[in-house]
Amino acid sequence: MRSEAEECLADALARSPLPGWDLVREYLFDPSRRWAFDFAFPSQKLAMEVEGQYHRTYKGHASDCEKFTAAAAQGWRVLRFVASQKRRAPEWAELIREVLCSPPGSLPSTESDSPE
Repeated sequence: MRSEAEECLADALARSPLPGWDLVREYLFDPSRRWAFDFAFPSQKLAMEVEGQYHRTYKGHASDCEKFTAAAAQGWRVLRFVASQKRRAPEWAELIREVLCSPPGSLPSTESDSPE
């Protein structure tokens, strides 16, 4: 079941499409575990997850940790967004564009990233 926040992100991405990019919703990245991302650009190994409040237990949290660790081991970059902030979907879409158009590690760092 797709959340309202996922639909907001889909709408934001559709308003300013990225020609030539292979956006897939509900992308199954690990068939053996049946793990899927909410959105993915498989050719770039860039995924997006819109996080709700579905996992309120230790087991759910542990499962998410295992999923994202497996994704990183497979070379995926995962952007995670908070569903309750769905009004920020246009900002999320802009960040996705920036990440897609920049090689890994090339985005400028923020002040909080610099050593003091």
